Amino acid sequence: MSIYSSLYAGVSGLTALGNSMSVIGDNIANVNTTGFKGSRATFQDILNTTVTTGNGTTQVGQGTVLSDVSSAFSQAGFETTDSITDIAIDGEGFFVLRPPGTTQQLFSRSGAFTVNQANALVNSAGMTVQGYQLDAESGARVGTYGDIVLDSTIAPPIQTTKMTLLTNLDSTSAQSTSQVELRARWDATDADGDGKIISETDYSHSATIKVYDVQGNSHDVTLYFDKAFDGLANKWDFIVTTNPEEDPARYDPAAGLATDAAGGLLASGFIQFTTDGKISDIQMGADGPATVEGSNEYLTFSADFLDDQVENPISIQMDFGAKWNGTSWTSETLATTQYASTSVNMFQSANGFARGEIQDMKIDEYGVISGIYSNGKTVPLYQMCMARFNNNQGLDKLGGSVFRETVNSGPPAINPPQTNGLGKLISSSLEQSTVDIAVEFVKMITTQRGYQANSKTILTTDQMIQTVVNL
Repeated sequence: MSIYSSLYAGVSGLTALGNSMSVIGDNIANVNTTGFKGSRATFQDILNTTVTTGNGTTQVGQGTVLSDVSSAFSQAGFETTDSITDIAIDGEGFFVLRPPGTTQQLFSRSGAFTVNQANALVNSAGMTVQGYQLDAESGARVGTYGDIVLDSTIAPPIQTTKMTLLTNLDSTSAQSTSQVELRARWDATDADGDGKIISETDYSHSATIKVYDVQGNSHDVTLYFDKAFDGLANKWDFIVTTNPEEDPARYDPAAGLATDAAGGLLASGFIQFTTDGKISDIQMGADGPATVEGSNEYLTFSADFLDDQVENPISIQMDFGAKWNGTSWTSETLATTQYASTSVNMFQSANGFARGEIQDMKIDEYGVISGIYSNGKTVPLYQMCMARFNNNQGLDKLGGSVFRETVNSGPPAINPPQTNGLGKLISSSLEQSTVDIAVEFVKMITTQRGYQANSKTILTTDQMIQTVVNL
């Protein structure tokens, strides 16, 4: 070993610390870069040289070398913004992106997205965000993931297929004094000339629910209830009705028969309660072309709101909060009841809706992008997908806060947010840089001092060599 080894050791220190300063400079430059993951330089010593001493052999180091530059994939803080499409990841995972004109997948923690002219959700480099298309009615994912293109500016009408009415019918109500069935009190033609299709004295309680036909036209369906006259305790008759003009009586010349003779009367039946006020039985019949089916554990009636639906009526399930299990009715947690309190509608709804135009959108923590339409409906459109890697440190940085998978990172596991260890999404927020400026300044000072010290090593060694030369 010669004195020249100290020169090379000093040079190695200058080289390594110079690279370290480059890492520090890059971190400081990106202190405000969205989703940036700061880097850390680590060093290792160079193979030692064995030298002979009076006590045998020993080893002397040859300097240092930059061993690795790793990224700090830790959680950073959040910055609140005014843009819905600014999205931060709280937890593990990366957004999945597709560069223009390729099928390649890239990954990023930066969620500064916008909607371009083609209605695609993209980042600043034009890479399209990937996600699952959702069924507008059920919200279920359709197929595999792909480009998120928010072109659903119009929500087409959805026909009603189910009505739900949960009501309490007052058990103290007097039984009907009329021997005429409730369905027979429905006066679709106003034969008595009183201007009323059904009189207030003909029923005890009612509920009106808005439904939609296949064209998106709305119709009011009203249910009337009256305590039965037939002497059975805890029994209520009901009829399901609509405006007779929307469900008129018709004459079929070929058959020579009137169809839907009681215009506007869609179905009729009764609900039987147990002594403790729970549903024990439901029966329902129908008028005219309306039919009743035991489908999906609920009774079903039909309505012909449109002229061509005499032959093709729409079927609507009627849910009172009880299901048919094949042998009996079982009340659900929330169901129609008969208790000694005022008759009141506790909950009523119907699926389906009219045509609407998009006015706004929202993104929830599960990455579900929903359109808010002029018809008052919020419709799920897409769900963003996320990627997770076994080794984040193995990812290849491409610039623009974008990464590429490598052999070292392993293949991505792509799933919806908040599944398989993935984090949640926060809309109108951006993840900040993980760079701590105070820490970087401290590293800069120690690196600078180390660089000066290694320079001194070279200078001192040079002076020692000069002394030998001058002998």
